[in-house]
Amino acid sequence: MPAKNKNLKILVSFGVLFLLYHGAEYMIVFQNSVIGFFGFQILFFTAAYVLGNWYKGNGLTCWGLPFGRKYFKLIPIGILFGILMYALPYCFSLIAGIEEITVFPKWMILIQSVLPFAFGVLFSSFSEDILTRGLIYSHFNTRIGTNWLILLSALIYLLNHIYRLNDGLEALLYIFLLGIVLVIPLIFTKNLWLTGSMHWAGNTFFFATHNVIQTENNNQFISSNYLFAAFLFLFVPVIWLISRKLGKQKA
Repeated sequence: MPAKNKNLKILVSFGVLFLLYHGAEYMIVFQNSVIGFFGFQILFFTAAYVLGNWYKGNGLTCWGLPFGRKYFKLIPIGILFGILMYALPYCFSLIAGIEEITVFPKWMILIQSVLPFAFGVLFSSFSEDILTRGLIYSHFNTRIGTNWLILLSALIYLLNHIYRLNDGLEALLYIFLLGIVLVIPLIFTKNLWLTGSMHWAGNTFFFATHNVIQTENNNQFISSNYLFAAFLFLFVPVIWLISRKLGKQKA
């Protein structure tokens, strides 16, 4: 296929999926409409399948979501590392007194609050992974070097957080570093199952520990966001080595 055609197809694919993804975000954030959210998510994955066939002829596999037992084996590993990625800085923050738990609900309330969120964020995590990582990898992995690919994906992931761009340097920093961490597994495994399960587990853990369980920052010199960014920076070589090993095993 001529390069011009592929460039046009990836731009159209990104534009359509961007609008559908943010349609879902708008429905849940501003309209509090669960039906609207899932409606747009269904449209997103349907469109991703159609556009994957249009771009490369293999549906969701085109964007990093092939199906099969050898890929699903990456899911529990991703869940483990997604929880660790958020739990380690959170526990350190509590022990060091940077954060303090102010409200800890009963366990049944905690479970009842987290489960619906976990179900919904499963869709938004994987749809965002397709949009900001799967499309970028599919189109650019043979066109630019690995380091540039990682930085490009992380930048698009950052800019995709359109409602967070005015939240200050600390938020932008940890979102960008999170984008780096989450694209690395895709580079080595060539699919989104490890990345997506990390993303989903991390989002769920953060919701449980900062929305259901409530905390406040007690340190005027360092915020929990800067601490999280520091841990993400240290996590980069760890996830690089693990992803490279898993990629070799899959191959």
